[in-house]
Amino acid sequence: FASKRIPENALFVSRVFLDKVRNLYAANLDIPVLVSGLPGCGKLTVMLGMMPQCGAYFPSIIERVESADMINGSGSASGGGARLVNNIAFMKPLDEQKFPKILIYENLYICNIALLTNNTEIKTYLEQIYRIARSRSIDASRKIFIICHIELCTHEHQRYITFMLDKINSMTSYILTTTHANQIDRKIRSFCAPLRFEYPSEGEFADTFRGNYSSVMEKKHLSSYYVRKYWEIYNNNRMHIGHTLAQIKWLVSSPNISLERLKLDENSRSLLDNIATNFIKKKMKLSALGGAMEIRRFVYTLLSINIDVVEFVQCVVRQLLASRISPISKQKIIEKAGVFSATLPKMNKELIALETFLYELVYVVYSGGDDI
Repeated sequence: FASKRIPENALFVSRVFLDKVRNLYAANLDIPVLVSGLPGCGKLTVMLGMMPQCGAYFPSIIERVESADMINGSGSASGGGARLVNNIAFMKPLDEQKFPKILIYENLYICNIALLTNNTEIKTYLEQIYRIARSRSIDASRKIFIICHIELCTHEHQRYITFMLDKINSMTSYILTTTHANQIDRKIRSFCAPLRFEYPSEGEFADTFRGNYSSVMEKKHLSSYYVRKYWEIYNNNRMHIGHTLAQIKWLVSSPNISLERLKLDENSRSLLDNIATNFIKKKMKLSALGGAMEIRRFVYTLLSINIDVVEFVQCVVRQLLASRISPISKQKIIEKAGVFSATLPKMNKELIALETFLYELVYVVYSGGDDI
């Protein structure tokens, strides 16, 4: 994924769904699109990954791309096609001061409503998107807007999106994503072509996983037995591909968790529950300085492979509350968890908040409920 051009076969999605997206893109997104699916399933990644299929994408180099395709015999990422970026890592903020949360690359704009902090900011960003949509480009190119998580918009904001779609012109295209299609205003749904995200089959998942990781993982970790376990982890995470890949990275690098003995279906336990259990047994020991350093090393590892911090803390707290520690300790753990959830969004670095919280947990458990 360090490459600017992510190939289609690297996307964790049904190939049937890719064909549907390809057909919409072949029509240059003449109608707004509403993509719905489970949280974290890869809606934005897939719509962005398929963007080079859209003729309206990067109009300034269409001729170069077509020339490169004629020379290479396909849409390869060489020649003129090398600039066909479909990776969000290479996009830049629209305005560092006023609108840093709108990302742009050529004529493609992305705004994630989940990153906006309050209703006023959501309204300001939607109004800015509308202003950009109504303005004409120097080369009269089409503008493509991807707006994510519109289910987080209030009724008033969704009515404004309806207004934006009602005023759409021939040089503007919208792709909207949501995790709850039933929370979207009926008029928005009537304006858009509905696309329900289709998840990969077990065979498609296996092919995609091996294609992505065959050059970086040991051969034994790509065997049918292991990939079958990865598929179970994927289903256990309710198709959240980010959590799945992060947990698999942890699994193959951790000597303390055995894949062969891993049970995910029993009592709805997830791999993250297993990681939390292993942490409580192996790391939460009030011994010497070495124990503290072990926790710090654990926190760095946790963040380096993109394990979701909040979900991990929820698993640890849930297991501690179900353990045999004193009621006073359990009450104090709940208080500490509340403080952690309130302070985490305000922290510049998650690792500081997480490391402090884990040290506090160790102290509370061993002190019998005393505060620090």
